[in-house]
Amino acid sequence: MKMKCKDILSYNKLTLSLLRYFMLYGLIGVSTDISAQINLDFDNGNINQVKWEGNINNFIINTEGQLQLNAAVAGESTIFTKFKVPKDSIQLDLYFKLQFAPSNDNFGKIYLFTDNKDETKANGYYLRLGENGSNDAIQVWKLTQGIGSLMASGKMGGISAEPADARIRCKIYRNGLWLVTTDYTGKTLYEDDIEFSDPAFSLPDATYFGIYCKYSASRIDKFFYDDIIYKTIERDTVPPLVLKAEVVNDSNLRLSFSESLDEVSVKNTAAYVADNGLGSPDLISYSTATPNEVTLTYTGGKIKSGKNYTLTINGVKDRSNNQKKQTISFVYAIKPVKGDLIITEVLTDPYSGGEDFIELYNASDKFIKLDSLILKNTQKNESKTLLTSDVLYPGRYVALSKNIDFLKTTYKTPDTANFIIATLPSLNVDGANITIISTSGNQPITIDSFDYSEKYHFQLIDETKGVSLEKISLKAPSNDANFWHSSSSLVLYATPGYKNSNLIKDNTATGSSKGLIPDKKVFTPNGDSIDDFVLLKYELAKPGYLATVRIYDAEGFAVADLANNLLLGTEGALKWDGIDGEGNIMRMGIYIVYSRLFHPDGDVIDSKQVVVVAQKF
Repeated sequence: MKMKCKDILSYNKLTLSLLRYFMLYGLIGVSTDISAQINLDFDNGNINQVKWEGNINNFIINTEGQLQLNAAVAGESTIFTKFKVPKDSIQLDLYFKLQFAPSNDNFGKIYLFTDNKDETKANGYYLRLGENGSNDAIQVWKLTQGIGSLMASGKMGGISAEPADARIRCKIYRNGLWLVTTDYTGKTLYEDDIEFSDPAFSLPDATYFGIYCKYSASRIDKFFYDDIIYKTIERDTVPPLVLKAEVVNDSNLRLSFSESLDEVSVKNTAAYVADNGLGSPDLISYSTATPNEVTLTYTGGKIKSGKNYTLTINGVKDRSNNQKKQTISFVYAIKPVKGDLIITEVLTDPYSGGEDFIELYNASDKFIKLDSLILKNTQKNESKTLLTSDVLYPGRYVALSKNIDFLKTTYKTPDTANFIIATLPSLNVDGANITIISTSGNQPITIDSFDYSEKYHFQLIDETKGVSLEKISLKAPSNDANFWHSSSSLVLYATPGYKNSNLIKDNTATGSSKGLIPDKKVFTPNGDSIDDFVLLKYELAKPGYLATVRIYDAEGFAVADLANNLLLGTEGALKWDGIDGEGNIMRMGIYIVYSRLFHPDGDVIDSKQVVVVAQKF
């Protein structure tokens, strides 16, 4: 039977559809020997992401997610995989590490493109990694019918040290131009390294990628490879981003960018403008040896500690001509001198599971660099050095301890409290010396010193475990016992990393003490978060007062006890939320707050205040 033309077209369409279906669901065998474009990071631990050939059993995926040689004895190992070459210009990225100084007995090859797994018969290109001597460089070799010829070499000595490692980015254009950039730090800051042209460059649609290792018995597991990617070259559209601004001294500011910079634009002083009167730099220092860094020098105005600067950068380009206006903040932190830092709190008898702590306060108007401060107990001649990048701002506290999590949990510190993990010299419970030392050049400078004693605690406290000693005046001498006191019970007996509970205002330290003063006369304890409680504030000229506070109704009956011999700080407040002694909300009406503050030296402050419990309608 003859088929009409229309029937033949319908039949062909049906046949093509069925063929696509069977191929899609694997019902017709299709060769899988050739991989698509290679993208191997080995993070999934599966060495068979692609079809390897060769000495596969001599390689593993290690716990770091890298392809690693793992041979049993000395020798040579090679693995290959066939892949489809990008049709446009090609970019190849990869990372390698040889955990030794290479030689002719221990070196590697990376076959970028070869048409044969047998080097002696192959055409293509490979990288050689290592040779004898100290001039080891990454080399690009061309194979023609198995005969190799050196095309170009990278930085002399670039891979001569142990470990020999680098990230490589090869951009290979179809006209034969090769541009190879490298990063010998193993990160992703590429520098121009190799450039050459091969007019005879051509590749088939599919070719082999391979790895070759030659190794002695001591190097059988010292070859590593990762992040192998072949793709079409993509145009760089990402601008260089400023990552860090580091003040070197009062004249120099060093900037670090995310990538290599265009040398012309980076040297334009007008591209950088700082506020606070600093302006544009007078000089620019830039070197292609560190292509992502630039140093700004100010010979007129100086960078001052204690000021927050903002630098605006506009017009700095990368080597692909990308740019972006951006800002970065910086401060000038300096080493402290005597009087800049003071010891404001110590805890030498912590609760079980906790550690001692020392608190420092920046009493200056400068940004203080805390790194390399020496913490010393002179009585034991024991010192510890503080290692930190933290900077202490003016008017801020910081607590130093080996266990800061314990401090935060035990004393319920506010989010504003500052902490640094530090090992302290051993401090006796009953007393010892704490000295803070800074170094300027080789000369040690004593910043502050405190001879603490357990006797400085409040005399009516029976148990001082977990109770800190606080300095009550920031201007007082550190070794004056009259200016130290036990921390208040209202803050759970310590204030690590924030304002001391007993701190007095130095300009009113000798003024008269006041009793408890309500912050409002009328409040409505109804749970709507508006005027739900009254704060009974106090301001005292000295620490050590014990407070007894009782609430009376208008008929003179006691309805609630707020405090009974409660140890107060020098400044603070007690809260009454309108609840009586049995847990009930008070009725509307007038109430009398009676307080008696007793000090061990005999001072007594009595006070009566009227508050009104109201109700909203």
